[in-house]
Amino acid sequence: MAGIVDGCVLGMGNPLLDMQVTVDGSTLQKYDLKADDSILAEDKHMPLYDEVKEYPIIEYLAGGATLNTIKMIQWILDRPNACTYIGCISEDEYGQILKDECEKLKLRPRFQFSTDGAGTGKCAVLLNDKNRSMVTYLGASKELTLKHVQNPDTWCYVEKARVYYIAGYAINSCYDGVLAIAQHASENGKLFCFNLSAPFLPTFFTEQIDSIMPFVDVLFCNSEEAEAYAAKHGWDTKSIFEVARQIASYPCPSPSDKKRMVVVTRAKNPIVVAVAGEKEVRSYPVPMLASDLIVDTNGAGDALAAGFIADYLLRESVDRAIASGIKAARYIIQKSGFSLGPRGDYV
Repeated sequence: MAGIVDGCVLGMGNPLLDMQVTVDGSTLQKYDLKADDSILAEDKHMPLYDEVKEYPIIEYLAGGATLNTIKMIQWILDRPNACTYIGCISEDEYGQILKDECEKLKLRPRFQFSTDGAGTGKCAVLLNDKNRSMVTYLGASKELTLKHVQNPDTWCYVEKARVYYIAGYAINSCYDGVLAIAQHASENGKLFCFNLSAPFLPTFFTEQIDSIMPFVDVLFCNSEEAEAYAAKHGWDTKSIFEVARQIASYPCPSPSDKKRMVVVTRAKNPIVVAVAGEKEVRSYPVPMLASDLIVDTNGAGDALAAGFIADYLLRESVDRAIASGIKAARYIIQKSGFSLGPRGDYV
């Protein structure tokens, strides 16, 4: 795989504007929120976003699972427009802030704009002592269409890319777009990376995931997601090593020399890596991090995928890519939210 060039990595997903503020208990009580929770917004929560926007100290972050990973790949590679991101937002002030945040990262956004009145997707991140309450409004992020993906002004970046990364949530908003990109990658000998993202996806979107799986070169998941996939397929094993091996062996388009790789994270336990055609399933220890240094583990999986892909793009070494993934995850869990500091601090 060649080095870093303009547009070499492309992601597609559900973009969210993270709005992070520190609140007291009265705000949580006002909106009937728990101190440490993550929920989807109901009608009663909608005024929260405009209220949060008026806080004197607020941090805006480009968010959403795929965008987290893509923006960190961009940050690690440190080359303007190395990464392109496809998603749907609204032409509102939140959408403009989200677009601005992408451009600050020197990431190329290819946004579709919602036409049905849905606002830009956003997540209010309410910090209270050491707790965080997250309220997510998906809004326009669910409205991405295949028409936008295949528009020549967007598809030209799909054709330009050599590596693709999509989190599983995208199949619930633009499944046809995910499949189109996966097939393009397979037909052109490019690297397609996919993340199961949450246990409910392999449980309730089994048919969609199974139709994409033949085109997947690198699958990321945690142990709960891998177990959900195995359970849905009736596999008679509790061994995460065997589950990883079976997923890696999932049939590929014929003829193909594809050797699918499955990367399973298990919190502080060793990462499991299975490669199609290899009898041995590898494991990689995760170095311990002092508990007082851990701030927020929510983005660990997104960061690991970013570190892995950024390194694999350059070296194609699984060992090195896993080490880079662990490094990226360790960096992010010491941050509040999926925030990226000065690139020079990441050494």
